[in-house]
Amino acid sequence: MLPSLKKEAPPGLTVPPGIRQCAANPDAALCHDCEADKEMRCFFNNSHAMLCIAGSDGYFKRLSVAWTTTLGWSLEELQDRPFLEFVHPDDHTATLAEMEGLFDGGHTIHFENRYRCKDGCYKWLEWNATGLCLRQLIFAIARDITSSRGLEQEIIEASDREKERLGRELHDGLCQNLAGIAALSTTLSRRLEADSELAALEAREITRLLNETIGQARDMARGLNPVNLERIGVAVALEAFTLNVEGLFGISCRFRSHPHFPDLGSEVGLHLFRIAQEAVNNAITHGRAREIDVTLGFQGGNGLLSIRDDGRGITEIALTAPGLGAHTMDYRSRLIGGALKMQRRSKAGTSVTCLFPLPPHLAKD
Repeated sequence: MLPSLKKEAPPGLTVPPGIRQCAANPDAALCHDCEADKEMRCFFNNSHAMLCIAGSDGYFKRLSVAWTTTLGWSLEELQDRPFLEFVHPDDHTATLAEMEGLFDGGHTIHFENRYRCKDGCYKWLEWNATGLCLRQLIFAIARDITSSRGLEQEIIEASDREKERLGRELHDGLCQNLAGIAALSTTLSRRLEADSELAALEAREITRLLNETIGQARDMARGLNPVNLERIGVAVALEAFTLNVEGLFGISCRFRSHPHFPDLGSEVGLHLFRIAQEAVNNAITHGRAREIDVTLGFQGGNGLLSIRDDGRGITEIALTAPGLGAHTMDYRSRLIGGALKMQRRSKAGTSVTCLFPLPPHLAKD
């Protein structure tokens, strides 16, 4: 689920009225003898779920004992330090963005980030949360999803390997066979010129169609397997991709990159490439877009990938109940510590952005 796409009251997050009263009244919250505080302590002490209340000062206010069971830290250790210190550095950007919305009184469903355990390893947590804007508090339930995330990553990696395999087979098998047929067709057209001009023209037309099909097949192969991405970088790979889109679909697909955009490495580059590829394909298939702009640059010290189109625009249903493609884009974004956002543009079309962290020495404003 995309946390930035679905903003409704989280299911399963039922806060007893007394607890809300206690949280909304700071004096009552500090009074350990008040009825609301007793209700709150009972609620937290008897829950097997990872419950928490966090404040806008960046500290946990209350935690259930399940946090100690899951992460290994004592409740005192967790409450004595800013909770962002426990979050994986690559997840800071997405976590801060989510917190900002919650402190404005929003809701979060299925937001995911990594928390550091006492033994130094990290566990993936999935969050349902709601914010109390007036008191600047967040009520949340977290769930350990480390095992399922490992399975999801294996599925994504297997999918990428299969795409690469299909791309290689398409390029090395089908394209080579078509090239051989095109060569034979060229030879045939030359032999026919002496006997029948009409037959020679038809043979030349077959050759032209074959060469056109070879070009399309090679473009598809490059889309499935962006060869040399590690060597040429994601910016060059995206530029080649947008040119292929223009050739295949006859639409305007432009790419712009910051002149000093750094080399991010093959893993991050591949995820950004696949996000852009999925967004562009959605714009063409579902949005019927005729103009698409793909940009790669910087924003606030982070990297920013943006895909905008002039199509019909993403529907409210797609925003509240994203499909497999949107889930995959969001998952890839989170794998690189980023935050994905999809929204309708004010005039027409859809905007897809991925804000992702850069190493400190590469960050630009």
